[in-house]
Amino acid sequence: MKKNKIIVRAESYNLWWGIYGFCEKTGWEDLNLFYENEERIGAVCLNGKGYLRAGLDDIRNDSEQEDFVEAIEKYLVDNTCHYWYYYDDKSDEDFYEVPFEAPKNNKGVKPRFIEIWHPDEGIGISTIENAVKAFAKKHLGIEECDVEIQDDESFEESLKSFEENIDLFGDGSKIEIKFTDKLIEELSQHWNKPKDEVIKKLENSIK
Repeated sequence: MKKNKIIVRAESYNLWWGIYGFCEKTGWEDLNLFYENEERIGAVCLNGKGYLRAGLDDIRNDSEQEDFVEAIEKYLVDNTCHYWYYYDDKSDEDFYEVPFEAPKNNKGVKPRFIEIWHPDEGIGISTIENAVKAFAKKHLGIEECDVEIQDDESFEESLKSFEENIDLFGDGSKIEIKFTDKLIEELSQHWNKPKDEVIKKLENSIK
């Protein structure tokens, strides 16, 4: 039986800089989701543990953030995807609810926007794939799906944009590039190529 496919579009430089190992993986990323027929599902924000942990101390003593703090603390000691929902009031001029299944608040309103809190520290290709599959199962009623990440930057494009926009060491030093085993594994799956071909492509790109 053919699986459903969810298309993901994420266009920030930071995401691909982290995926390719030029810097730490980004802690959050906005994702636009579509069905295979190009029908738009909606946007979500994908967060990693590193990002939410880093901001926790700043809000821990804010009485208006108690529920948020409690939710983050539970998430940080767990190893599954958690979700945080933002709701409009029915009286809002630009009132909006997501068009798919999602928890309603005590006023019977579905969320306007959803964050996915993934158990990975930072966001890589496998993080996106796993998060979207979990989201599709919980909110779209899709038990199994393939995830296609589009608008990805090539290694060469990403390296060029990194060198143009980031002075990593502040002294003009050349960026030291290391191809980790995890990077090779993720790109092998993403590009649907054997690992030796991935290594050859990466090595050729920096010559």
